[in-house]
Amino acid sequence: MVPTVSPLVDPLKPDEEKRRLFLITTDDTPDALMRVLGVASVQQTRLRALSAAPEGQHMAIRLEIDDQGDDRAQVLASRLAACPSVRGVGFGWRA
Repeated sequence: MVPTVSPLVDPLKPDEEKRRLFLITTDDTPDALMRVLGVASVQQTRLRALSAAPEGQHMAIRLEIDDQGDDRAQVLASRLAACPSVRGVGFGWRA
């Protein structure tokens, strides 16, 4: 008999399901989050997780997306950096 896995436990992800994590700092304006999400949408990313929280005069946005390769990640990062109100962009692999 094969033991069942609890629905509360995420199964291990195969390599083809790697994810990228983008950390974005923006001015804390009413439209900053929508601008960032607009760029991600135009770049046809598949959003898997999102968080946004004010930090002083700025907002910290965390986007977790399906990996589409290094070149696509660089393009997305440069487009995000060019977005009005964005002050910084960093990205890497989700651990």
